[in-house]
Amino acid sequence: MRITQVETQLLRIPLERPIAGDREDRYGKGDHVFMLAVHLDTDAGHRGLGFAYALQGGGRALKALADDDLAPLVVGEDPLDHERLGEKVYWGLQGIGRRGLVAHAYSAVDLALWDIKGKVAGLPLYKLLGGAREASPVYGSDTGWLWMSTDEIIDSAQRYLDQKMIGIKIKVGGDPQADADRLTKLRDALGDDVWLGVDANQRYDYTTALAIGHYFEEELSLDWFEEPISCEDVDGHASLADKLEIPIALGETLFGIDEFERYFERRAVGILQPDVTRVGGVTQFLKIAALAERHHCPIAPHLLPEVSVHLACGLTNVKVVEYMPWLYPAFVETPAIVDGKMVPPKRPGLGLEINPEAVEKYQVAV
Repeated sequence: MRITQVETQLLRIPLERPIAGDREDRYGKGDHVFMLAVHLDTDAGHRGLGFAYALQGGGRALKALADDDLAPLVVGEDPLDHERLGEKVYWGLQGIGRRGLVAHAYSAVDLALWDIKGKVAGLPLYKLLGGAREASPVYGSDTGWLWMSTDEIIDSAQRYLDQKMIGIKIKVGGDPQADADRLTKLRDALGDDVWLGVDANQRYDYTTALAIGHYFEEELSLDWFEEPISCEDVDGHASLADKLEIPIALGETLFGIDEFERYFERRAVGILQPDVTRVGGVTQFLKIAALAERHHCPIAPHLLPEVSVHLACGLTNVKVVEYMPWLYPAFVETPAIVDGKMVPPKRPGLGLEINPEAVEKYQVAV
């Protein structure tokens, strides 16, 4: 079996809620996400679908990389050879980027390779990966942005709680006193039984993160503290992990497996959050998951519930799915939530199909 064609599409999908508000000029106001969709056709009649996303720009660059650089490297190759193809792309494009945009764009190709594997085997991806469970716990993440008031967060979170999700994640990293006040009100309103995590997106300095981290654990019993400081500060995270009881969650902004290894070497992470479309796809995610398992570290994948549900149901140490439906408008059908848990599609491969109406509505002309 050989790959005969690589077809790509770039979609610009509006977000139901903006990532940032008018008060956050420093970070910009994100109101859309770019999605790169990649289809691989084979001479055996199988068609694989993969995708990646981009925030704050980069959409056109992803598509250009896929069309100009990745497609020539994979056309004519056997799509079942995911390790060999990953190595070929790594060495073929190392001069322009060992990670970053190259890894990001190739993630879409790698997902398509695994989609084909599932279709050849007649199995959904989660079964192909190991079939650890039939459904996964899930938490709501498309809520709690910094620009939202406490009442807005409670209102937006209710639909998640009504579906019996374990809880929600809240953004912090603005004014620390305002963050503490808002979380106190939320904990009082939601109760102690609702899972509540916080995500600073690297916006605190070390001293602030340590102080507010103690407040989060001692006064509010929060469930994790995500990206408290810069992702490049491994020593700072190690110190926070040593001094705080609340688990430190991170990994969405890491690309290479060596970056993950440094965090484990310093015991600087308690919950790992790799992003499957930043690390290089399922192939590299599996290697990171094996590394995490050796260090007894649970995994909570970053975003992309369409793929993360397969990872959570396929692998024993992937514990929860982040419900962020940014890309849902692009698909004909998305994973269902049943009795508070996310259920992976039972169709072979990813079990996903791009909606032609979405392509017509959101496709970017390049």
